[in-house]
Amino acid sequence: MRIGILICALLLASCAKQEPQQQKLTSGKDEQQIEEMIAQFYKGMERVYNEGVVNSDSLLSSAYDPAVHYVTPWGWTEPLDTTKARLRRAYGRVKNYSHHLEIVDIKSYGDVAYAFFTLRQEYTVDGRLLEEYLPTTVILEPKGDGWKIVHAHRSTDYETMQQYVAQQQPRTSKKK
Repeated sequence: MRIGILICALLLASCAKQEPQQQKLTSGKDEQQIEEMIAQFYKGMERVYNEGVVNSDSLLSSAYDPAVHYVTPWGWTEPLDTTKARLRRAYGRVKNYSHHLEIVDIKSYGDVAYAFFTLRQEYTVDGRLLEEYLPTTVILEPKGDGWKIVHAHRSTDYETMQQYVAQQQPRTSKKK
């Protein structure tokens, strides 16, 4: 009987819930590489819109995995090809693009990383000024010698959404 109780106690002890092992942060080298990639991407966007010397399809392909899921500020999920087409349609309409990254927080855990930042963009589209406030989160995985964005989620605030609505009103009234 004592042996049976001892065996049950040992089984219970071995089956007890173990604390999950925490993922270890990698060295700051990955975070620096990711921060530089994000900074270079938005510098490239400035060149796309202001100088027209950078191919936005290539720029997006350099930063995003082809199977990326991108959640737009207006709540749609779109594949990378749709994002590329949307940016191509903006050529000629977007002028004086500038950006600023705020609250940049990047963590890498070996084979996955996240970056959170607030993107502030200012530009004119069809002659109207837009000042966007876009909290952004991206999930990245190492691919080749760098990192690729495999998921992106962008939100917006009320004022930015109101600018989007106001921007669309003249376009929809012209179509009638």
